[in-house]
Amino acid sequence: MIILGIDPGTTAIGYGVIKKNGRLKALNYGVIETTGTHSEKLSEIDKRITKLIKKHKPDLVTLETLYFSTNKKTAIAVAEARGVITLIINRAGVPMMEFSPNNVKSIVTGYGGSDKESVKKIVALTLGIKDFKARDDASDALALAIRGAAEQLTPKQSHI
Repeated sequence: MIILGIDPGTTAIGYGVIKKNGRLKALNYGVIETTGTHSEKLSEIDKRITKLIKKHKPDLVTLETLYFSTNKKTAIAVAEARGVITLIINRAGVPMMEFSPNNVKSIVTGYGGSDKESVKKIVALTLGIKDFKARDDASDALALAIRGAAEQLTPKQSHI
């Protein structure tokens, strides 16, 4: 099973692709960076996420739910980017699961309040990545994919 984890944003979108075949293995990960006006960023997200899905043909996509933000302008922009990503996933016909940041951390590290560095260490250990120097966005996306791999629901079910 191929799982694509996506950590949504507007200027930086983390992605992580893993393979679950008895054990977990990282296939690809990184950060999609966008520039320009907000609408240009959304268009770039559309192109790049569509390309990722076509390239890796995931069996499941895991996406982080929005968490409350005190900056309403930023929260709205991220919600719009997340909406574009959700549309792309649905258009591709790939099953999707959604998880909150605390839920991902709780399952991946054993503690829902884990910091970014702890998440990164456990992700690297779980996937056997030596000298893991990925940005937090990519590490979070891989954690989302690991979280999806731990789920026992059928992939057609959406989960928050």
